[in-house]
Amino acid sequence: MMEKFFEEVRSELRALVQAVQVIAKEARQVSQNLINTTSELLDNTDIKELLHIRDTKLGQIKPQLPGYNLDGKDYYFKNEIIAYIKANPKKYK
Repeated sequence: MMEKFFEEVRSELRALVQAVQVIAKEARQVSQNLINTTSELLDNTDIKELLHIRDTKLGQIKPQLPGYNLDGKDYYFKNEIIAYIKANPKKYK
């Protein structure tokens, strides 16, 4: 009876390990794709220059911006920021 239980646990652990490996592989691919598109990426300095704002204003609007955090640094896709500005024109006149 205990052997059956432990075999089921081993089987579940194998399935879990496989699922984690798949997720890790996909995460590496997403990271690599993000790194490969650096020409389209903006950081906080780029955003401030693009929107003609300072640190305080960036801190206020940052939660609303579509952004990504990679290794502790915030990045934004230029096309997503432009789309956000077009959808919220009153904030940036």
